Parts: sequence; C-alpha cells; structure tokens
Amino acid sequence: MKIRSRLKGGHIRLPWFAGAIGKGGITGCAVACLFYQSPYGLLLLPVCITVAILKEKKRKERAEAEREQQLFSEYLSFLREALQVGYSLEQAVGEAKKGMLTTYKGEEHFLVSVTHMQHKMKLGLAVEAAFSEMAEESSCEDIRDFSEVLFIAKRTGGAVQRVIAGTERIIRDKQETLRYIRSALHSREYEVKVMKGMPFAMLLYLNLFMADFLQPLYHNAFGVCVMSAVLAAYFILCSLADRIVSVTL
Repeated sequence: MKIRSRLKGGHIRLPWFAGAIGKGGITGCAVACLFYQSPYGLLLLPVCITVAILKEKKRKERAEAEREQQLFSEYLSFLREALQVGYSLEQAVGEAKKGMLTTYKGEEHFLVSVTHMQHKMKLGLAVEAAFSEMAEESSCEDIRDFSEVLFIAKRTGGAVQRVIAGTERIIRDKQETLRYIRSALHSREYEVKVMKGMPFAMLLYLNLFMADFLQPLYHNAFGVCVMSAVLAAYFILCSLADRIVSVTL
C-alpha cells in the first residue's frame, strides 16, 4: 500500500493527528486573542487547525519516504552480498530479508512489501516483475528507478550485481548530500522558527505594556481589515520561509 494511503488512516493509527490539532488550536486562539481581541477571531480556528494538519501530514510523508529509502539501501546491501556468495536473485530476495530482520522488525512497511513480493514470486511472478509491482506501491523514487533498470538488465542479460551496487552507491550519495545540506541549514531553520514567533511576542508585549498604542486596531472595521492583511502577509511569508529551508529527497 502506498505511504499516502497509510497516512490517510486506513491502515495505521495517526498519533500525530492530535498533536497537529493541538498546535492549530493554540495558534488559532493566539490569533483571536492577539490580532483581534474578539471571540469572532475564533472563526479562523478551523483554518489554523487545517493548515497544521496538512503541514504535519506532509512532514510525516517525507519522514516515511526517507525511512523507506534508508531501508531499501540496506536491503540492497544484503541483496548484493547474497548474490556474491552464489545465490540466485530469486533466492537472494529472501536471504536479504533475513539479514534485515536481524536489525529491524517484520512490521516495517518496507519489509511487509518485500514479504508480499516473495508471495507473488512463489505464485510464479518473475522477480523483475515483482520488483516493478512493489515499486508502483512505493513512494520512494529510488525503488522505481531500480525496478526499471533491473527489468532491463534481466531481459537483456546485463550484470545484475553491478546494477544493485550502482543503485546502492547512488542512494548513499544522495543521503550524504541530504545530511550535509540539512546540517548547513540547521541554524537557518532555528532562525525561521524564532521569526515565526516574533509577531505574536511583539503583540503580546505591546498589549501588556503599551495597550493604548494598539487600541485603534481593535473592535472597529478599519482595525479588523489592517490586522487581517497583516495576518495574511504573515502566513504567506511563513509558507515561503518553510519552502526556502525545506530539503527533500
């Protein structure tokens, strides 16, 4: 099953869902209190909760995809070793899974997919076709690329071990590059988080110590329009900042 379908809640629980609702609820209440000082500001609460859920869902999908890529890289390593000691590719599929089970639990989504692939092979499906079907159900681009190259190698009599070693090397290079970029952007991510909280901190400070300064912006049509425009600009800038510091596979 695809990662996105799993995240929709059909097959696994969503422990992050309550946390996302909590974050969205806190943000909505802060907006109502600091930007509008009116219970009518709570009308934006569903919007804040929806945005928080969508952001958390996207983060979970990205984490799942990276986890699947990592497991696939390790699986290829076991697969290559099994081929080197003389197993056929069909046999190496099972031997590589046994190697993975020494470190990971069988409930891992990737290993469940490998188990399904084994069942299909026992029913007579060719190993390259089984990898292709697994790739169709995966969100990992590397699995799809590998299945296509493997299909060509098997049909044309190419060196399967070389294909596996090359794919493994490419994935590891991508992971190293990703870690390096994220390390370089770590301080920027922290700065973005601080900047996101600054408008709320400034409004809180002004409301506590200089309430008269902001009074013309509350409880009148002009103030509502100004605060709404500021709020809209704030959310747009937050979205742009997230995209700038976001690093994906």
